[in-house]
Amino acid sequence: MIPLYVTNGSAYVWNSEDWYTLRVKYRICGALIGSLPSFPRQNDFQGLPMSLMTEEATLLVNEGICELISITDLNMKPSGDLKQQIDDCENRIILEQTDALKKRKIQQLSQKIDIIVAGKKQKLLSKGISDVDLDKNILLQEEINKIPNIAPGHLLVHLPTQHHLKCNEKKILSTDVLDPSLRTEEGKIKYAVFNDLWKKGYYLTSGSKFGSDFLVYQGDPVKFHATYMVKCTSVATKFRPANLVAFGRLSVAVNKLAILAYFNNTGAIEYQTLQWHDSVVR
Repeated sequence: MIPLYVTNGSAYVWNSEDWYTLRVKYRICGALIGSLPSFPRQNDFQGLPMSLMTEEATLLVNEGICELISITDLNMKPSGDLKQQIDDCENRIILEQTDALKKRKIQQLSQKIDIIVAGKKQKLLSKGISDVDLDKNILLQEEINKIPNIAPGHLLVHLPTQHHLKCNEKKILSTDVLDPSLRTEEGKIKYAVFNDLWKKGYYLTSGSKFGSDFLVYQGDPVKFHATYMVKCTSVATKFRPANLVAFGRLSVAVNKLAILAYFNNTGAIEYQTLQWHDSVVR
């Protein structure tokens, strides 16, 4: 199963293949919150990790797709052995990159050795020396010896999106640790609506930026705009007319349908659409 790592009540996906599987196969969008290594000084495009809504994580666990995991020793002060492992790993990376760069330099020098020899002869001729026999192999070795050691600051930096060392203790958690809790009335209806719409084949994301609980898409949000903005409520909830009008007008402004979702008297999920007609919401 795909691991979801829980920190402070939120579930995260750190592995790029897991992210791809959840997105393509299971229609789970989440929210990318990490900085892109190639473009760190912007926030228009984000990278891993992916943060999941409580509803998303709970559904994945209930469907047997994922499991919630807590790494108990991840936030503990590293031991001396762990620090030594990290130092050894960094030193190995430096040596590997240095060797690879040196091999590349030697290959380039070997390809240009005839040009180097011709240049040396031309330089000697300009000084009036013409009877010098230059050995390619000796000259090549001299050029290789001139290759400087590469400073660590000039090498590539590895930015792992997963813990690169073995974590000893992993604890399987229940969905009760997720925040906000789904045990409340509000949490129950939100999860029920998310589960219902997901099983009907829709893509869902958080609708907080549009004053709703979920945005509902006919296809992947990369290719489609949201069709519906869903607000979860209760039959007993009393709305002020101004709030209903505001919700309806906002949906029109962003070209979406405003939907109220709730449990009806039989306990089934029911959806009510707010539509404009002759400047009146009904």
